[in-house]
Amino acid sequence: MHLTRRRIGLGLMTSTLLATSPALADNPVVDPQATTVSDVIVTASGTGVDVRDAPASVSVITREDIERQPVQNIGQLLSRLPGVSGGLSGTGEMSKIKLRGLPDNYTLILVDGRRLGSSRDLAYRPDLGRQDLSWISPDMIERIEVVRGPMSSLYGSDAMGGVINIITRKIAPTWRGSFSANYTMPQDGDRGDVYQFAVNATGPLAENLGARIGVSYSRQNPDEVALGGRYEDTGSSGITDKSVNTALNWALLPGQTLSFEGTYGLQETVNQPALTGSTSARAAWGASELERTALRLSHEGEWGFGSTKVDLYRNHFVWDMAEGASENTETILDAILNATPHLIWDHKLTIGGQYRDEEIINTDTIGTVPVDYEGNPIDTSGKLSGDTMAIYAEDQITLRENLLLTLGARVDSHDKYGEHFTPRAYLVWHPSESWTVRGGIAQGFRAPTLKESSPGAATQSGGNGCNGLRPMGYSSGGCWMTGNPDLKPEESTNYEIGVAYDRDQWKFGVTYFHTDFENKIEYLPLGFFQNRWWTKRENIQEARTRGLEAIAQAPLRDNLTWNASLTWMIEAKNLVTGAQLITTPEWAGFSSLDWQATDRIGLFLSAQYTGEQLGGGTAITEGYTMFDLTGRFDVSESVTFRAGITNLFEKEINSSEGYNYYQPGRRIFIGVTSRF
Repeated sequence: MHLTRRRIGLGLMTSTLLATSPALADNPVVDPQATTVSDVIVTASGTGVDVRDAPASVSVITREDIERQPVQNIGQLLSRLPGVSGGLSGTGEMSKIKLRGLPDNYTLILVDGRRLGSSRDLAYRPDLGRQDLSWISPDMIERIEVVRGPMSSLYGSDAMGGVINIITRKIAPTWRGSFSANYTMPQDGDRGDVYQFAVNATGPLAENLGARIGVSYSRQNPDEVALGGRYEDTGSSGITDKSVNTALNWALLPGQTLSFEGTYGLQETVNQPALTGSTSARAAWGASELERTALRLSHEGEWGFGSTKVDLYRNHFVWDMAEGASENTETILDAILNATPHLIWDHKLTIGGQYRDEEIINTDTIGTVPVDYEGNPIDTSGKLSGDTMAIYAEDQITLRENLLLTLGARVDSHDKYGEHFTPRAYLVWHPSESWTVRGGIAQGFRAPTLKESSPGAATQSGGNGCNGLRPMGYSSGGCWMTGNPDLKPEESTNYEIGVAYDRDQWKFGVTYFHTDFENKIEYLPLGFFQNRWWTKRENIQEARTRGLEAIAQAPLRDNLTWNASLTWMIEAKNLVTGAQLITTPEWAGFSSLDWQATDRIGLFLSAQYTGEQLGGGTAITEGYTMFDLTGRFDVSESVTFRAGITNLFEKEINSSEGYNYYQPGRRIFIGVTSRF
C-alpha cells in the first residue's frame, strides 16, 4: 500500500510540474577551466550556459583531441584531465577512470545526456569487468564533457563522484560521411597489434527526415609473452569491439521533432595462445563475450512558454560465460521542461521527472546458496529487480549581470531504500571581464545496487575476502560475501571554490575541493552461520577526499600553444580504517605543445606525469612520465593522414609487492581519415 501511494504521489507531482511549470532551455554548462573551444556545454547544469558561467568544475575533450591519435580506450584521453585518475593500463583495475579519488562506480556515464547503463554487476566480481567507456565508436563522438564532483541533484544515484557525458555527432542537413582506418604496431614484437576501422554517414532521407549510421570495428591482438605476476600478468589477452549505431530524426511540425536511435555493440575476448612456461590464458575482462543493445524514442518540442523533451529508452547487456549468461536490463522514462521566465531576476529554470526500472539475472552470483546467513530460503532464479522514481528542479538566477546563483534539488524514491533528498547551491561571480570566482556546496548519494542490497547475492571467496574473519576463528575453506537488505544509501557533501582567468588565449584556473562521506558501504566480517563463514555489506564507514586541480594555457607564439593540467590529491582516505579509498597518485599532471607548423601540418608533443601509486597503504609503483608525439598532414580538404609514437622513450613502470599491471611499451601508429 505504501509503495502504491509513493508511485501515485510522485507520478502526480511529476505530471503537475510538467503540465504547469515554465520550461527550461535545454542548454549546456561549462567552467572557465573547461578545455573546449565551444562556449556552451550541456552536462553541468539543467540549462545551457556560457562556459564562464558554469556552476561546476567541467573539462571537455574536443573532436580535435579525439582525432589526434587512435583512441583504443577513451580512458587514455580522460586521464589527462585535472581531478581524473586511472586510464593507466589497457586492462584491469588500473584501466578504470576515477574522479576525485573515488572508485569508478561513483561516476555516472551518459551518452547524449542519457544513462549508458552498466555491465558492472554481471561479472562474478565487479572489478573483473571493463569500465563501460568503449561502447561508442570514437568516430561517432563530437566531444566528451566531464563534470567533477557530486551531480546527484540532477542525475540521482551513481553521480556521486561526477559525470562523464559522451556527446555524439549530429545528423547533418546534407549528405556527408567519413571513413577512418588506424594501425598501431608495438615496437616489441611480442605485444599485440591494433587495427581500427570506422564508417559514418549522415544526411536527409526526405524533406523532414534525416538519418545517421555508423559502423566500427577494432581489434587488439593478444600478447605473446609468458604469463606471471601476483595479481596481474605481464601479458594481455586481446579484445575486439564491434558497434553499429543508427538514428532517425523526423521534423513533424515546426518546433516538433521525433527521433529514434538504435545501437548494438559486441565485445569479445581474443585469448592469449598457450606458451612455454605459461599456465593459463588471461582474460582481459572476465567474460568471453559481452553484448549491449540500446533503443531510444524521443520527442523535443518548442512551445510559447519554453521547451520540452521526453525520452523513453532501454539498455540491455548480456554477458556470456562458460557456465551460462548474465543479463542486465534497464528501462528509463525521462521528461524535462525548460523555460526562461523573468520575475524579480532572469531565470533559467529546469523541471524534470524520471522513472527507471532495472532487472538483473545472474545465476553465477545470485541464488547460489540455499539459505542466507539468517537461515531464510533463497530465490534460486538468479533474478533481482527494482525501480526508482524522481523529480528534480534547478534554477540559474541572474542576480546581477556579473553574479549568477544556481539552486537545485532532487527527490529520488526507490522501492527498497525509500526517499532521498539531494540539494546543491553554486555561485559564480565575474569581478572583471577576464576573471571568474566560483564556489558551491553539493550533496551526493549512491544507492545500494540490486546485488549489494540482496542477501541472496553471494559471492564465494577463498582468499583476501575472508581475512577479516580470522579473529573469529576462520582458518580456511572459503567464505561467502553477501548483500544486506538494510543498507542505507551512501551520502556525501562536497565543498569547492575556484578562481579562473581567461583572456586572449591565456587561461589559468585552480579549484580546491573537499568531500565528506557517510554510510560508506564495505564488506565486514559477520561470522559462522548455517554451516558457512560470512562477510556482509554494511554502512559503518566514513571517508574524506581533498585536493587541488589546476589548468593553464598560453600562446607561446602565433602557431604554438602550451596547455597543462595538474592534480594534487591531498587525501583520499577511509576515516575508519585509515586505508586508501583507491589506488591513486598524490600528484598527476599533463603538459603539451601544439604546433601548427603550416596550414596543413600540425605536431603535438605531450607528457603525462603519474606520481607514486599507493595500494593498501604502501607504494606499488614509482612516479613516471610518459611522452607521446603525434603529427597530422591534411593532404586535401577531404583527406588527413596521422602518424606518431606513443610512450616515446619506452618508459617501463616498476611496481613492488607483485602489483604488476599491463602497460604497453613504445608503439608506432599510422592512420587516415577520408571525408566525403
